[in-house]
Amino acid sequence: MIPMVGIVACSGEEIPEGTVTRIATRIVIEELKPTQTMVICLPLYISGKEDERSFVRRQPTIIVDGCDKGCAEKTIRINNGKVAAVVRVSDVMNECGLKLNSKRRLDKEGEKLARKVAEKIAEEVDKIIGEMMKQAAAKLGT
Repeated sequence: MIPMVGIVACSGEEIPEGTVTRIATRIVIEELKPTQTMVICLPLYISGKEDERSFVRRQPTIIVDGCDKGCAEKTIRINNGKVAAVVRVSDVMNECGLKLNSKRRLDKEGEKLARKVAEKIAEEVDKIIGEMMKQAAAKLGT
């Protein structure tokens, strides 16, 4: 079994943090954890696409929400998704003291924030996969 973690990014176009969620997710799946993660498309999930829904029911999933409304998290939980962690851009922004200026285009500070969020997601991936490996070893009696 290859451990795989799903990532569901907020699709909030109305706030700059929504843009950060999507860019941070791309950084994770393309650079930081390409063989251990896959993106779950939130609009497809909402529309009932069974591939997306069955993955989220079976595999641990990280939710990346832009703000405290938690729309992505609520959507996944309502549909019995396996939420393993939640990363909120607003929390990372407060921890790092970074600010966003535009929702259309990230400036240097926005790019730094996206990288910090991606690093936080990658940390969560490592924790989740570590736990998956422990559980697999316990099942094998090792």
